[in-house]
Amino acid sequence: MKSAFTEIVGNRRLKERLCADILSNRLSHAYIIDGGRGSGKHTLALSIAAAVACECKKDGDAPLPCRTCSSCKKILSGNSPDVIYISKGDRATLGVETIRELKSDVYIAPNDISAKIYIIEDAHLMTKQAQNAFLLTLEEPPPYVLFLLLCEGTEALLETVRSRAPTLRTEPIGTDEIGEYLIKAVPEAKRIKSDSPDEWGEILAAADGSIGRAIALLDPKAYKPIVEKRRAAREFVTLCAEKKSSTDAMRFLLSFSKKSREGLAELWNETLLCLRDLLLLKQTENAPLCFFFDREEALSLAYSFTTPRLLSLCDGVSRALESLRRNANVRLTLMALATDCGLL
Repeated sequence: MKSAFTEIVGNRRLKERLCADILSNRLSHAYIIDGGRGSGKHTLALSIAAAVACECKKDGDAPLPCRTCSSCKKILSGNSPDVIYISKGDRATLGVETIRELKSDVYIAPNDISAKIYIIEDAHLMTKQAQNAFLLTLEEPPPYVLFLLLCEGTEALLETVRSRAPTLRTEPIGTDEIGEYLIKAVPEAKRIKSDSPDEWGEILAAADGSIGRAIALLDPKAYKPIVEKRRAAREFVTLCAEKKSSTDAMRFLLSFSKKSREGLAELWNETLLCLRDLLLLKQTENAPLCFFFDREEALSLAYSFTTPRLLSLCDGVSRALESLRRNANVRLTLMALATDCGLL
């Protein structure tokens, strides 16, 4: 099979599907590319644009995109006039005026390649008015147009929009693949892996399957607050496992009473990931982990709990998260969590 999208890590089935559709000229006129921040949506969109325009795509020995022909070089360097980014700029949403400008532009033929490709960033932030204005163009664009809508979740998109564009979902990348990529692409990664194995493990685990997030975490300014939340989540769960330490656990909980709701929500989301790993390990010791990078540490902690106790903790933390979303008083939320977790 032809080598395709080699710069995209993982996502084998997605790459194979796109390659087959491009080579057989079955590519849809629009796609929704869905994935979390740092999951590679922009890289994938630009690679699709290059593959569509690639002058060597019929060459069986060349990868797709080849990255060396004139069209690939222009697109991948950001210099093609026919690859157009649509963004919300500094506004909170992508509004109808931006979409109206797009609708006027689509009928201008491409300048340099056979296609005109619109990469619509933060499409999930498109207002309903903008989505409705976009519908007819999305349904019946000129034959040379390709729309790529980048989303962090498709729930905010109208069903009529989703029905007109197949959804491509980026897949989480395994920690081994992320590690290999970082070592090859980022010089600092090799030093961290060699000098600070624990920090390296935390970075890979906290990346949550996202290469972009992993790269960001190589910066100490980004790494420090994330790892502090992960350690706090681990400490809270550990204290809950030690029946004689309920006072310590309560003191630990109340130490967060002055934190912002957003910061607390991030902490409890990390705590749920921690508890999820422990629950899975109660079922099988070979369960894939999304929070712990040290399986022995996770197994030791899992053995400290019964399954009902872990489920009870999950329920308590989930209720605390819901209270925060409803703007409940932070200290009262923490007290309720302490009660739910049997610390009072």
